[in-house]
This record gives sequence, C-alpha cells and structure tokens, in this order.
Amino acid sequence: REGNRLIPGAEAQVLYAEVDKFYQGIERIERVAEDLVMLRTGTLRIGSMSTLGLSVVAEGVCRFARKHPEVRTSLDVRNSLGILELTSANQIDIGFVQIPSGEYPGIQTIALPPIGAVCVMPVDDVLAAKDVVTLEDLHERRLISLNTNNPLQRRITSAMEARGIVGISCVETTAAHSACGMVSGGLGITICDPFTAAYSKYPGITARKLDQDIPFEVSMVFPHHQQRSKLTLDFMQTMEGIFRAEFNS
Repeated sequence: REGNRLIPGAEAQVLYAEVDKFYQGIERIERVAEDLVMLRTGTLRIGSMSTLGLSVVAEGVCRFARKHPEVRTSLDVRNSLGILELTSANQIDIGFVQIPSGEYPGIQTIALPPIGAVCVMPVDDVLAAKDVVTLEDLHERRLISLNTNNPLQRRITSAMEARGIVGISCVETTAAHSACGMVSGGLGITICDPFTAAYSKYPGITARKLDQDIPFEVSMVFPHHQQRSKLTLDFMQTMEGIFRAEFNS
C-alpha cells in the first residue's frame, strides 16, 4: 500500500496472470460451444463412391461449404467397398455407396429412394429425338457397357435379356464417366446412372429416360457406434434436397 493506493506485489501479479488465463479459457470454451451449436465450426468427413463423388456429392459439398465456411470439410472418393471400410473404422462421418448383398459390420445404413437409369447418346443420334427410349430401341445398337460386376449393369443385362434384346457390346468400362466420354467420342450409346449423365461435361451428348425402370440404388452409411453430429445431419438434409429437386421427377 502506498498511501490510499493498493499496489500489487510480485506474487499478486503472478496470481492475477493465472486467474486471467483461467477466465480467458472459460470464455474460449463458451465461444467454441456456441459455434458448435450454431454449426460455425467443426469437422465433417465425407466418403463417396466415385459415381456420386464426381457428380452429385461434389455438388452437395459445394453447397454445404458455402453455407458453413468455417467448417473443415473433406471428401474421400473411393469404390463402395473402400467407403464401407472407412465407415466401419470410424474414419468418415457419412458415406454414399452401392450396398452389396448382406449387411456390412460396424455401419448403419439409410437407403435412398431408387432412381432410374438413363440412356446417354450423341445429340445427333436418332434416339435423341425421343422423349423416352425403349429397350427395343437398343436392339443391335453399339452399346458401351459397365463392368459385369456392377450392380446396375447386372440389372440392365437382365432387363434386356427378359425382352429378348441384343445389343452389340463394343467396349466395357468400370466407370460411367468413361462410358459417357466414349459416347461423346462417337463410339456408341450407354445406359448409366442419372447422376453421371446429369453432371457429365462431355460435349455433344444428351440423356433420355427409359421405358422400363432400371433402378440405381444408393445408400447413406454411418459408423454404427457414433452419434450423428449436427453437421452430419445438416449435410444429409443438403443431399436429400438435391435428390428431391433434381432426380425425383
């Protein structure tokens, strides 16, 4: 004390510094908690099979990231089995896959409504003048097909065989994007998922619905023992909105 003034000693100054750090820490925790509630911070790990990761899921990530610029968002694009493995190991928060037969351990699954495959052809092809392509239109046409192990290709083959339709298989590929690129190059026509057809940037191609519903089935997957975060739920809503608006007509 100097007169009527209290002058803190060295020990008091040390104590004040520690108390100040304590209260700053509490304020920081409160800010982080508020940011988490308001979805202004955090991390969202997304995984997707390539068909969706190169098309509609990438669009979903763009919309989500613009809405939540402070959130660290990652997108891992692999085949469906790779996404299932990452999900089971709790390495991603939400994944998009073509589920194989049987349940995969360590995951929760939500099936999205099936969406019909489409026929992709050059814009100057005779089929481009039609609103709906019949499977009979594909008889003896040059077809670019997906790999025989692809679930969608198996449904396509089954549907064509049931109606006695024989196409001329010119090329087989594991990726629908490659098939669309070959259509653009004039190699033939293809049947693929509507997501790839809609988001493909290859020039000179167009897509038409088929007269028979050949479903492309996709599921969202989550780690089984992890509660879904608000960020995960928000991204689910983003994706569901895109599916409803663009692919359920």
